[in-house]
Amino acid sequence: MKSINIPVLVCVFVVATSFSAFGQEWTAEEKELLEAVEGDWEYLKNGNVEALMVNFHDKMLALYGDNPTPLSKSQIEKGNKWIVDNYVPTFIKLKPIAINIVNNVANVFYLYKWESKNREISDSGRRMTTMIREDNKWVSIGSLSASCNKKAPCPYGW
Repeated sequence: MKSINIPVLVCVFVVATSFSAFGQEWTAEEKELLEAVEGDWEYLKNGNVEALMVNFHDKMLALYGDNPTPLSKSQIEKGNKWIVDNYVPTFIKLKPIAINIVNNVANVFYLYKWESKNREISDSGRRMTTMIREDNKWVSIGSLSASCNKKAPCPYGW
């Protein structure tokens, strides 16, 4: 009979239980961040790009999908208007993974999935949104996402 390595079993148990429990007990501040992220996606789903953009800092930068360089707030606004006009997102699901807060800055890591009414299109992926607390409100200052459906080419020759 093979012997069981107890330390390995303990590690497996700790990792398995931490993943199932992680994200289930958010602090009040973490819940506030999650509500801000969920609210942004609701604005997109409802076609209210103007309300969405209020939650983005003027110096917001985002690296989405296969864009080779970060997008500015005005470029993000144009892109969101195009999505609303052309795709009409009808279903959005978010799954928080982790949140870290340092003073008045936070990173929110989550999975997303959205589907469209007008076209046979959907996307799912991972996103990190960086937010800063200004005037007692969390606003986005940066975002990075990667689709799980398609792998974007790296635009830089390594």
